[in-house]
Amino acid sequence: MSRVMCSICKRAKKVCLCPLITPIQNEVELGVLQHPNEVSQVKGTAKIAQLSLQNTQTWIGESLDELPELQAWLMDSIPVLLLYPKLDGQQEVFQSFPVSELAALFGSNFKLLVLDGTWRKTHKMMRLNRELRALNRVTLIPQSPSSYQIRKQKNSASLSTIEAIYEVYSQLENGTKKYQPLLNTFEAMQAQHLAFRS
Repeated sequence: MSRVMCSICKRAKKVCLCPLITPIQNEVELGVLQHPNEVSQVKGTAKIAQLSLQNTQTWIGESLDELPELQAWLMDSIPVLLLYPKLDGQQEVFQSFPVSELAALFGSNFKLLVLDGTWRKTHKMMRLNRELRALNRVTLIPQSPSSYQIRKQKNSASLSTIEAIYEVYSQLENGTKKYQPLLNTFEAMQAQHLAFRS
């Protein structure tokens, strides 16, 4: 017997995220480049941002050659900053800005790009795309350690996609209360999974 799926969050009805979502109007536009393997990953967290943040776009793929709409988004007159650390041996030159300096430097006149996937997959995406490697970056110092319990992390300093997005936006807009619903949904999603495990 096939599972009944939610047409909005694309998850099984028994773990539907929709009742947990709080709409949030983010000032800075968020772009999510999602690895194809993440689309149906039930433990993935980018879906929380996609459903919650009202000023968001998502593209699915590994190579920008297959994503002309994302290429156009990157070439727009509004600068795009990438949330990703520098790759070892990277030749492309870019500037890196702490979150605390973004408002003074850009106001809300920039766009944020986040890669969604495992560290291995996002690393591959970076290696495949010179345009991504050349983007200026956001340097993030998390205010809290990750609470991701249902999926293996690269290391203790790693954050899930939704935790990283929360950290950037809450620091950028001094909006911990405004963006707290992202973490509330994240914790509720984890509780669903842990309940099924037990």
